[in-house]
Amino acid sequence: MSENVLHIDHLTMRFGGVVAVNDLSMDINKGEIVALIGPNGAGKTTAFNMITGVYTPTEGKVILDGHDVTGKRPDEITKLGVARTFQNIRLFSSMTVFDNVLTARHLRRTSNFLTATFRLNAAEEKKMRAETEALLREVDLYDLKDEMATSLPYGKQRLLEIARALSTQPKLLLLDEPAAGMNPQETEALGEFIKQIKDKFNLTVFLIEHHMNLVMGISDRIYVIDFGKQIAQGTPAEVQDNPAVIAAYLGVDEDEGVQ
Repeated sequence: MSENVLHIDHLTMRFGGVVAVNDLSMDINKGEIVALIGPNGAGKTTAFNMITGVYTPTEGKVILDGHDVTGKRPDEITKLGVARTFQNIRLFSSMTVFDNVLTARHLRRTSNFLTATFRLNAAEEKKMRAETEALLREVDLYDLKDEMATSLPYGKQRLLEIARALSTQPKLLLLDEPAAGMNPQETEALGEFIKQIKDKFNLTVFLIEHHMNLVMGISDRIYVIDFGKQIAQGTPAEVQDNPAVIAAYLGVDEDEGVQ
């Protein structure tokens, strides 16, 4: 029996009279790569924001490893093992590659203000710096560690954002359109990178993505939403042949069929 990592239980998110997500339920099991797809404005990022504590759902629950985490703060969710990236890159622009990743690692520190003031946390800081160097080597960014984050090529900035998320030591990694702005070669390389880090870091991956070649190439299962409501789920083969999915993307009325 598969071990459930994330259970989304009838989530609904309303903004005034607008229903952004409507009664959404999903299950993600340990070790899977699961994609959430749908047309622009379907409610995908809103769903991520509820999972990571940015929004508190109007209705429903977010269950992580069997525990109700609905409405917890983003930092609390992160400490419980959930990390995410964003559609628009959010690196610390005034920091180096190394410091971007080290700053994220500090979430796991045990020292406090007092021990830091009297330099009693030197051993822990040394360990975190070593772990940061090791992580940068794993993701092939070590040679760029002293570069300013925003001086990197776009594709490397994307990888750095993922590395920063990995630095929090997550068990569940949420990727919000990681291939946005990438060319086909970069997108193909990203797909291989996601599969590699999933195995290397024992991750479960949940991603939003519009590049269908990437989604179909790496996903174990796919959920599809439209206007905030789930319209399909299944394997890549099942989803790509689903008439409701084709209708949602092409704007075809299901009753008319797809020619």
